[in-house]
Parts: sequence; C-alpha cells; structure tokens
Amino acid sequence: MKLSTVRICMIVLALFAGFNSATAESLKMTDEVSQVATTQTLLNLNTASLEQLMTLPGIGKSKAAAIISYRESQGPFSSVDELTRVKGIGVKMLAKLTGSIEVR
Repeated sequence: MKLSTVRICMIVLALFAGFNSATAESLKMTDEVSQVATTQTLLNLNTASLEQLMTLPGIGKSKAAAIISYRESQGPFSSVDELTRVKGIGVKMLAKLTGSIEVR
C-alpha cells in the first residue's frame, strides 16, 4: 500500500514539475511576442500617410494634414517632442501619442 502511494506522489510531482516549466516557457514566449508587437505598432512620423496618422488618438484629418505639411516644409522630425511645433498639438496631445509614435 505504501509503495503505491509513493508512486502516485512521484507521478503527481513529475506532472506538476513538467506543467510548471511548460507554463513558464509559455509565459516567456508570450512576453517576447508582446514586446515585438509593441515595437512594430509604433507609427513613424516621418513616413506615415494621412490615413495612418488619422488612426492615432485625437488626430483627425486636419491635424494629420498639419503634421504632413510641417514635415514637408521643415524636413523630417528629429524627435517625437518636435511634434508640439505642429499647430494644434500641445504637450497634452503629445502625452497621449507618446506610446504610439516614433521618429526614424
């Protein structure tokens, strides 16, 4: 009777140990995928089209057009902070956009 109990405990522990390592590996892979997805979803202010800019929070057609107009007249953005030089975009708007945009 004791031998069967020991075997059952060993099997349960082996299964539990396998589950933990599989779960840890799955979580690690999920984290890596989310980091890649985040990196790939940033919108480059220097190449974005009117339609792409309009997908940003708080950016409608007129602000998107103003961004493109600024970019065409002043040259490419050198930093994300430079976006505040565009008419209608202030510090608060920039704060809303910071996680969605980049400059390359």
